[in-house]
Amino acid sequence: FVERMMERFDEYGRVEASRAQLLEIGCGVGRFMRPLACRFKHVTGIDISRVMLSRARRYCAGLPNITTVLNDGASIPLPDNSVDYCVSAGVFQHITDGAVVVNYIREALRVLAPGGLFLFQFEGNRTAAIGHNQTGARISAMLLDTGLVGTAYRIREISLDPKDAIRCVVIVLEKPLTGSEVAAAERSFSTWPMSERRWLSGVYDDVQTRTQMHARQAQAPMKLTFYED
Repeated sequence: FVERMMERFDEYGRVEASRAQLLEIGCGVGRFMRPLACRFKHVTGIDISRVMLSRARRYCAGLPNITTVLNDGASIPLPDNSVDYCVSAGVFQHITDGAVVVNYIREALRVLAPGGLFLFQFEGNRTAAIGHNQTGARISAMLLDTGLVGTAYRIREISLDPKDAIRCVVIVLEKPLTGSEVAAAERSFSTWPMSERRWLSGVYDDVQTRTQMHARQAQAPMKLTFYED
């Protein structure tokens, strides 16, 4: 997954990873932070769980360029314009209130330096406006269009892996440079064309033990609901 993230950062990013500050929203036990820390100058992981952060510190022990921060589940406790890249994968699909997801996106754009990138992923198969337990709310193009009014951003990518039965959506946003103008078409999730690009396919091929992900990928492709009103 980190290699798939890096493909996007190499394509759209302005700052070389070895000189860049990266933030991960919902870092959990640190499974992404450890490989990311081998590529970036510094990685900060935030999470709402003290237990997860404790495990992340143990898992990432020996890597001095990682910082973990407890957050409140809604905001990001970092200054404006303080990171070059931000990622969140496997997190938003579990948030049961779409407004919380939108606020996280606003917060990510706030803490990004001008020209910075935010890559986030979620399952684009949800149907309910309000989620339940570990099944999150539906994240739609309309939700993002209406929720991010007044926030400065430029869409760089909305993509779907054609071999992914789960229908994971990957979005990359850029925080405009100071004074940059962004065309309306570059801010419309509803009309932005979805491209085909690898995300899930092949990731679990070398995992010998059968997992829930193997079972889900073996099923018929789920319906994509991202563009539904």
